[in-house]
Amino acid sequence: MAERTLLNPTQAKEVEEQLFSTLRQQVGRSVPMPLPRSDFWKKVGELLDTIEMDIHTTYKTVGNSLKLQTLQKRQANVRRTATELARKRMVALMQHSASMALRTEGGGQGQDLAAMDWSRHDPAEREFYSNATEQLNKFKQAVNWNSIQMGISSEDLDRELRMAPGTTQLDSFVPESGGLTGQGPPTIALEDNQEPLEETFDDEELLAKADEFPELAGAQPIEEVRTLNPVNVENHAAAMELAPSKKKEEMDFAAWAAADAESEIKSEPPVDDTPEPMEGDLLRIRITKSLDEPIITIDGEITLGAGDVLFLDEMTANYLVESGVAEVATL
Repeated sequence: MAERTLLNPTQAKEVEEQLFSTLRQQVGRSVPMPLPRSDFWKKVGELLDTIEMDIHTTYKTVGNSLKLQTLQKRQANVRRTATELARKRMVALMQHSASMALRTEGGGQGQDLAAMDWSRHDPAEREFYSNATEQLNKFKQAVNWNSIQMGISSEDLDRELRMAPGTTQLDSFVPESGGLTGQGPPTIALEDNQEPLEETFDDEELLAKADEFPELAGAQPIEEVRTLNPVNVENHAAAMELAPSKKKEEMDFAAWAAADAESEIKSEPPVDDTPEPMEGDLLRIRITKSLDEPIITIDGEITLGAGDVLFLDEMTANYLVESGVAEVATL
């Protein structure tokens, strides 16, 4: 937020008197009257800031007193006067701009109006005047104002005023708003006789078109529909060991021990060295090498540790024996 600039009592009284005096001069006038200073509206804003700060200070120190009410009435009068003056001056600026822009050819209304002396007006008012003049020029073009004023002869004038593309007016080199005359640059028409550019093709695009198959040109590509058919794949011997398992089951070694004791009573000594199938096609093996990862059997996952004696299905037991991890432990 910008820092507020406050006026001393003498400056505030002077700006307030200038405000009321300017309004009295502007009442009943159709042209904007000269301002007493170029930064007039800026000083009016500083005057209102000063009065508002006096109101806050008085309210904090004295409270709701007669002095506070007097300051509030003064603030309301200054705001009402500034609003009325701004309204009348904006109307006067618009009327002056319209009279200068829409004056008839060969004399008449608007010819006796003097140009604005912007050294005696506020810069914000000059910007407003320039914008109003620009909008009036657009209005004249939209309604063909030259044809309204001069009839058919305006068509020849329009052809003569057409400039080559890229023409720059002198007002473009003047930094002040409004240009040389203060009314903005005059509107000019530019020629539009440029031939359309020829359509060119890229070499790569031509080669791509030449490589097309004549019988397939313009045909819509057929989308390939992929169907997933279930395929039965036989499990490899190592699949049970490598396949992931979502649930890890714990082996009941007490049950295995009971089954082992019962098998020792019912079984007979083997005659040869070949492993003898047990009940339910299970083989008795002894683990000779520990494995870090569990293996998967038909009954679930088991962890192999050196010295463990297990009853496994024939396929898993043979795989572990051939892998050198276990040996057949016949009874």
